[in-house]
Amino acid sequence: MADRKAVKLKVPSKDPTKEKSKEPEWPEYKPIEDDEAATEGMSAEDILLKDKLETAVRKLTEKKATQKRQQEALDVLRNEIQSATASMTSVPKPLKFLRPFYNDLKSLYEKKNGMKTEEHEKSLADVLSVLGMTMAEEDTRECLNYKLLGHRKDLGAWGHEFIRSLSGEISQEYAARTTSDPPKSIDDLIELVDVIVPFQMGQSSETEAVDLLFEVDRLDKLCGPGLVDDGNYERVCLYLLRFAEFLFDFKDLESVMGVAFKLYFAQKQYPDALRVAMRVNDLKLVKKVMDAAANEPLVQKQLALMLGAQKVFGHVEEDDGINNLISNATLHRHFKDLALNLNMDEAKSPEDVYKTHLSDSGGFRSNIQAESARQNLASTFVNAFVNCGFQKDSLMMDGENESSWIYKNKNEGMISATASLGMILLWNVNAGMDEIDKYMYVPSENGTKIKAGALLAMGIVNCGVRDDTEVACGFIQHEFEKTTDKMVRMCAVLGLGLAYAGYPFEDAQNFLLPIVEDDSDEADMELQSMAGLALGLMYIGTGEEKIAEAIIDLLFLTCESEVKSKMSMTRFLCLGLALVYLGKQDEAEKFIVTASSLPNAQLANFSSVLMEVCAYAGSGNVIQVQKLMHICAQHLGEDGLPISDEEPNEREGDEAKDGAKGAAAGDSEGPPAMDKEAAARAAVHQSIAVLGIALITMGESVGRQMAERSFQHLLQYGDLAVRRAVPLAMALSHISDPDYALIDVLSKLTHDADKDAAMCAIMALGIMCAGTTNSKVAEMLRNLALFYKDDNSPLFVVRLAQGLLFSGKGLVTMAPYHSDRTLLSGPAVGGILTVMLSCLDFGNTLLGKYHFLMYTLACAIRPRMMMTLVEGGGEVDDDENPDNLEFAKVKVRVGQAVETVGQAGKPKRLTGFQTQETPVLLNVGDRVELATDEYEPLTTVLEGLVILRKKKKKNTST
Repeated sequence: MADRKAVKLKVPSKDPTKEKSKEPEWPEYKPIEDDEAATEGMSAEDILLKDKLETAVRKLTEKKATQKRQQEALDVLRNEIQSATASMTSVPKPLKFLRPFYNDLKSLYEKKNGMKTEEHEKSLADVLSVLGMTMAEEDTRECLNYKLLGHRKDLGAWGHEFIRSLSGEISQEYAARTTSDPPKSIDDLIELVDVIVPFQMGQSSETEAVDLLFEVDRLDKLCGPGLVDDGNYERVCLYLLRFAEFLFDFKDLESVMGVAFKLYFAQKQYPDALRVAMRVNDLKLVKKVMDAAANEPLVQKQLALMLGAQKVFGHVEEDDGINNLISNATLHRHFKDLALNLNMDEAKSPEDVYKTHLSDSGGFRSNIQAESARQNLASTFVNAFVNCGFQKDSLMMDGENESSWIYKNKNEGMISATASLGMILLWNVNAGMDEIDKYMYVPSENGTKIKAGALLAMGIVNCGVRDDTEVACGFIQHEFEKTTDKMVRMCAVLGLGLAYAGYPFEDAQNFLLPIVEDDSDEADMELQSMAGLALGLMYIGTGEEKIAEAIIDLLFLTCESEVKSKMSMTRFLCLGLALVYLGKQDEAEKFIVTASSLPNAQLANFSSVLMEVCAYAGSGNVIQVQKLMHICAQHLGEDGLPISDEEPNEREGDEAKDGAKGAAAGDSEGPPAMDKEAAARAAVHQSIAVLGIALITMGESVGRQMAERSFQHLLQYGDLAVRRAVPLAMALSHISDPDYALIDVLSKLTHDADKDAAMCAIMALGIMCAGTTNSKVAEMLRNLALFYKDDNSPLFVVRLAQGLLFSGKGLVTMAPYHSDRTLLSGPAVGGILTVMLSCLDFGNTLLGKYHFLMYTLACAIRPRMMMTLVEGGGEVDDDENPDNLEFAKVKVRVGQAVETVGQAGKPKRLTGFQTQETPVLLNVGDRVELATDEYEPLTTVLEGLVILRKKKKKNTST
């Protein structure tokens, strides 16, 4: 191989194309990649990413960076950040590595001509907006501010977490701009909202979209095209309904419910839309839904059954069959079918409830003790509640001796005995009116009392049913005008109120209102109070100013002496006023202020607190609860005025001095102590405040739990009036829903040293477990009957509690909430509050001559069943089955309801279920779903009477 000589080549030291270029000047900072500590423990990939991002920042921030280099740097930053923020479980690495350069990038953006083009400025603003999500100082809202300067489209590319952060800053900025003086434009914010909401709806983040729209007052955008469809309307509407439970402002509540109604209506989900319409108590929306469902007769029947369950009797349809369903005309027939299917149609006697054979001593046991009027009166109430709605019993309708039981009672006891027929024949208007009519013309010395009870029974039998013939109103009004007996008139008036509870019937108003407005010398305050209560039950939750003004005028015109002498009944007049504004919140403010200025201070405090409590019933308003807690915390004297913290110490010192003087003078008696009973009577508004805490928080679980904790403190530190009301408040928060922790507390209070407090606790046990036949409470009440065998008053209350416990043999409930706890029954609340007000003054009401007020609970009684109906076939006898609906047995799953709000997909709605065959009994908190593929329900909430429709078979032919 020949030797080769090396050839020398001249190579220039610099690239000839870059002879005129100079090395760019970098920002004045030490490159972090040179710091070994900064890269210690990092993987090779992280170091590479870190170098890549820092190189991009250098290219972007160099003084003489070209347009191309800036574009390349921005592309690198955007791509790396977007890929890292698409799914964030921790702070993305690009954001960590770019943190030291955040201020440099901000300076570059703010520098004049720092970016070569406007498009580059917007791209840099987008990057700064994402970096500001984690690097900006608090309350600077730099994430939003830079986004407003950048691109306002395709925001979802930066990831969900960025969207959440941006949404929060939009809410803050919206509030700041709208509350400034003068208000600033929000158009740019709404532009971003219009981009964010469709992205969130498309990513199953409906709850976040609803929250953002609510914060910027644009919830109506949900009703626009493209956002809500048949795939997500259920999640959106369910969140809106649960969201509404925590709204204090009535306008916000109406806005949220209005959007939910529109969404349901647009998707032709008429049962759900009707449920929303009933919740806001809007008859116009009710009519809109019923008219829309006119082309689907079976769906319209289901809607009619729902209206009947809520007692929305103000709506009338042209179709008589639909009107019958709305009127609950067939409810007694379905309840009878329920009892037959469960083999519980046999009548029960009071002895079956007392079970005195299980105890050594019988208490009221008839074969050991001689019968007494009080014993028989207790048995009358037990018999009435246990057999309510069953159309037969063993005392009042016992063949040849059916009227003999009435004469075993004395005086006003005969009224309650006769009125018990209304409870036994409950909901069966035609047969009930014929049966009761026999007692209207009894020729005896006690005929007026029996007649009074019969008039009250007519009202009770019509309670919860709308009779289109209006026989009750005409008959009761006729008998009222014929007599001058006060008790007959009072029972007639109360009966009319029960007959039309929840039904603002104009003819009844024209009859009752003149009684309240009567200012003549012959006017009786007790009769007027009963008329006011009846009007309150009829116009409950309507906000009828005409009635409210009449009651307020009567309270102002009543003289001081009459108010004091008849205070027990005057309180029911105040209750009537409060019920008119049940759930109306701010609309009641005018009359609350007026009531607080009544001449009688005690009555002013009582009426104003009661009105405020009813106005916010079920709202969960924390501010109102705090006001009521402040009222309960006051210590009042005999005059009803607060006692300051210093006064007790001074009084103790004065008493010690006076005692020393008396001892020196030979006087063994010291100064008189404060009369606690008089102080309790003067502080009855504190008792109402305690009940109000339970009434306001009963709608949602968190507030209810907090209220129950506060009850423990009130028991420990409250005055006598507060302690007496606490057991009733506990029961009010769990009506027909036994809570064993509270039952243990009530069990201790039944032996309280204060007899009235003990009786309130006993009655609370009955109300809390009404219709549940709870075995633990049943045994507890039997032991209490033995404990109080020598004290007739507590023993009588024990019997009342036993009657409530076994109401309807366990087939009924008194819980005011139904339809999966979305609807609150106004008449039910009215009846329960009437009894609880009576319990605050046992001696003058339930233990006196007005024990028949117990029958106002008829407004709250309803079957606790789920019965399935199908459309009948062939020819139908209109008398036997006017609605052409037949009972059908199907398999269902019954279990504890599970909250599914905000969960994606189709989560299970119940847990711990059992498969049963209809009809089934439901406890509070239970939920039902079909376990068959043969039928489909016409409503999403399976409670009460549910109509089923056979599913259409899919065509499998090829």
